[in-house]
Amino acid sequence: MGKSLEWIKSQIDSISYDENMFRIYIDKDKYIFGAIPGKNVNTNKVDYFAISSVYDTIIDLNNKIKYSFYMAAECKPSESLKNHRWFGELQTNESLAIYYIENMVYRTAVLWDMLAQLCNLFWQLNKPINKIYAAQFFNDLSQGKKAMPLAITIHKYFIQEEKIGNDTEPWEGNHKYIKDYRDKMMHRNSPNISTLSSFDMELRPPAIFVLKRVTEDFLKATEFINAVLSEIQKEYSNLKLFPNTKEDNNV
Repeated sequence: MGKSLEWIKSQIDSISYDENMFRIYIDKDKYIFGAIPGKNVNTNKVDYFAISSVYDTIIDLNNKIKYSFYMAAECKPSESLKNHRWFGELQTNESLAIYYIENMVYRTAVLWDMLAQLCNLFWQLNKPINKIYAAQFFNDLSQGKKAMPLAITIHKYFIQEEKIGNDTEPWEGNHKYIKDYRDKMMHRNSPNISTLSSFDMELRPPAIFVLKRVTEDFLKATEFINAVLSEIQKEYSNLKLFPNTKEDNNV
């Protein structure tokens, strides 16, 4: 494993979530699964179980994205342009790595939307769940006199211009790159197939290049998610709504 892949792996290895953060245990191995608020419930309070549902989905996405990363890393994609095949068939290990990288690309996009869902609940914006898309959501909330500081920061990251640095440091413009990459996969030809035609002109990038960019975009989403989770815990820690461990619920 080359230095670039080792550096990326060290970043992703550091990510972990406490699965019990939003669980209310009523016994050693039993916890309240959920609840749907009635019509007379105070809507000025954050829906605890709605946040818990979003959090469980975030954990699920995190586990699957990390799994795809480790599988892609095991393929040992080349870190040298000398070994990259711009045309023709890819080597088996590179082709397999791309399969897992594409999985990361799709799930990371969902993770950003779950960040928006989490903010919508915590900030009590009451926007329809099925109308929330991260890019538009944070763009709207970054405008005007009532702009949300975190939304401004996230929007700035979304529109960040391209800046590629050393292999063992974060690059800029990752989100825009991955969004364009994903859009091509969904609406045009695969960016992993080199083509020259009236339909598109494309030279497929090295697998390690895309792996680094999608991993760093995933890491950034995780950073923002943790920032929101921290605020949620601060806000409600005095009310004991968000116990951190099973023991906290059994006192």
